[in-house]
Amino acid sequence: MTVSFTKWQYCLVFFCLSITTIISSQTAAIRGRVSDKESGIFLGNGNITIGKINSHAHSDDKGIFYFINIPIGKYNLEIECSGYEKQIVNIEILSTDTVELNVFLISKAVSLAEVAIATDKPVSAASSSYLSQINLLNRPKNSAQDLLRLVPGLFIAQHAGGGKAEQIFIRGFDCDHGTDIATFVDGIPVNMPSHGHGQGYADLHFLIPEVVEAVSIFKGTSSPLYGDFATGAAVGFKTYDSLPNNLIQLESGGVPRFNNPTSNRALALLKVPISSNNVSSYFAADIINNRGFFDKDQDFKRLNLFSKTTIALNEHSRIHLSLTGFGSSWNASGQIPERAVKSGIVSRYGSIDPNEGGTTQRNNFNLAYNFKLGSGEFEIQAYMFTYRFKLFSNFTFFLNDVINGDMIEQDDNRTAGGLNTKYSIGHNFFNMYNKFTVGTSFRSDEIENQLWHAPKRTRLTATARSLVHQRSNSVFVNEVFRFNSRFRSEIGLRYDYFVFDVEDLLPTDSMHTNYSGFNYQSAFNPKLNLIYTVNDRVQFFFNSGSGYHSNDARSSVQDKYQHQLPLAVSAEFGTLFHLKRTLISAALWAMDLSNELVYVGDDGTTENRGASRRYGFDLSGRAQLLSWLYADGDLNFSRSLFIDTIFGNQKKEGYYIPLAPILTSVGGLTAKFKNGLEFGLRYRYMQDRPANETNTIVAHGYKVMDFSANYKTKHYKVGLVIENLLNVNWNEAQFATETRLRNENKSVDELHFTPGTPFYAKVVLGYIF
Repeated sequence: MTVSFTKWQYCLVFFCLSITTIISSQTAAIRGRVSDKESGIFLGNGNITIGKINSHAHSDDKGIFYFINIPIGKYNLEIECSGYEKQIVNIEILSTDTVELNVFLISKAVSLAEVAIATDKPVSAASSSYLSQINLLNRPKNSAQDLLRLVPGLFIAQHAGGGKAEQIFIRGFDCDHGTDIATFVDGIPVNMPSHGHGQGYADLHFLIPEVVEAVSIFKGTSSPLYGDFATGAAVGFKTYDSLPNNLIQLESGGVPRFNNPTSNRALALLKVPISSNNVSSYFAADIINNRGFFDKDQDFKRLNLFSKTTIALNEHSRIHLSLTGFGSSWNASGQIPERAVKSGIVSRYGSIDPNEGGTTQRNNFNLAYNFKLGSGEFEIQAYMFTYRFKLFSNFTFFLNDVINGDMIEQDDNRTAGGLNTKYSIGHNFFNMYNKFTVGTSFRSDEIENQLWHAPKRTRLTATARSLVHQRSNSVFVNEVFRFNSRFRSEIGLRYDYFVFDVEDLLPTDSMHTNYSGFNYQSAFNPKLNLIYTVNDRVQFFFNSGSGYHSNDARSSVQDKYQHQLPLAVSAEFGTLFHLKRTLISAALWAMDLSNELVYVGDDGTTENRGASRRYGFDLSGRAQLLSWLYADGDLNFSRSLFIDTIFGNQKKEGYYIPLAPILTSVGGLTAKFKNGLEFGLRYRYMQDRPANETNTIVAHGYKVMDFSANYKTKHYKVGLVIENLLNVNWNEAQFATETRLRNENKSVDELHFTPGTPFYAKVVLGYIF
């Protein structure tokens, strides 16, 4: 059917457009930025209201907020941000030019009653970002591991003397040491592809917890900002641009079974005195010496150094330069079989092979420049790091070598660097004020990997040795459509391109097939997110998209067709609502993964486990019971199983995904008094779960409680931390493994474990100046 217009209809359309143009010409825009008055830190999630015209906006993670189509006149802007005094700014709009504002807020005690649900926050995992920030404010942080525990639903396990990266669990994933969770510190990727111990290995121990200002979390594959490894989640940590104060802190603690302290820590956070008001700089040092609670001295030693300088060129441009130095060494008791403990061969805190342990070092260089480009914001970042890793492990004892034992040595030495850019600009689109973002990234890794049979840390036979040259490039775009003050959407697209170049250094013979080769892989991943804000107390969101995690380069060149980038498709529907002093988040989610490809660094092979499906729900709550008492709780359920093909049916047998969490929960009470006293009582719970595909071996669940008490004045702080308050026996890390002990005639497939921390108390003394 053909539609035609009469001349009167044309006149009517022309008249409406003319009126719209005239009205638009009499309005202006307001662009502002909210910052902390003392430190200058940008404040996100600020609530800005213009009561005269019943309009409101929220500041983004850069502290920026916008108003458009504001009629000429006088207005009062009310700016509120949780933890800060409310401020009223009087402005007068005299012309149609954009009004620029800089607002500085004064900090105060946190009140959940003041938390408003923003309409301008990224919709991807909206609830988790809110809750992580509240956790950061109200929970004690004693280590880098505690920073990961700030993420709702995330559990960790340490099983190598404190020096190895933690095993991570989230949303039905046993992420190993980082395969399905992307981790960043100030934009620097922590994950390491084609690592000698496991794909995506993410060692966060170079981060000093006291320098962390903010944490962001995106669950699932719905954010175009993140690519490789961001299947289960992506976590980003931001360090302070300037310290609120100087700090010298000493810590010492131990377990009752030893008479002397088993762990000691010294920390220093020092501002660098600089005369210029536009430059801030500080230095941090962290030294740890830990014997551990095992029968054998773990001899864990670690040194962390960190420095950051921020230069404000003007009110719109900043340069950030940071340097990190980190090194550690340790012994480990490893995983021990249940039968060895039951028969009395070793105690619960003993070891089968006392020679396990390792060393690692990492040095980061990071340079970032943020500035205003036209009407938008441009960010460019260059980083480089060097990394060394050596790990001695014995998972099977005498299964393969009945004389010398099966200890292996895994080495990973690399130099990596990259460049990230991002440009964001607000723009008018019909009657909407949208936001467009485009970004690119490049990363290059030069890697040398080695795997040795090395009983008692003495090399006997090289099992794998290779040089890996790996490159990755990506570009993403994202458009935020603000249809009105309540409903908006994000449509994004991300493209990633990988180049794998592997040189096998071992000679080809009857025992070894050379796997040198070259391969490239790429992936397009669309994203769609919707958010509907009923008011500043209730919000609904739907997040969806596809993603992936890369495979080890050696796997990619060995089988170019079967070992492609596995496709992950996820969706979630949830709500975030605020009732008086209570904040509750709930989400239903599901994900299919085309292939559970796992590169097993322990023997240099790839396990092709097939497609998988995960689904579940996340429920979280934060409440301020009294002006000084806070309560929080997370309940997370997931079901994980192998399926025939992606979007296909469950396998008929052997469909359990080993170690995938089923039901987990964390929560607690935090008391914060005006006189500086703080108390915390927390619990962690994990339900029993399958340790193998048939569920014939079960990983035991646990319930652990921790306690903390702190007293802080203007210049001093005193603290007490108690882990495992009830002194329960629990297994931190667990695996179903086939092993043979020295005098056994045949192997046994059963549960092996690393025990969790027994009752442990630590005293903290600090001087603030």
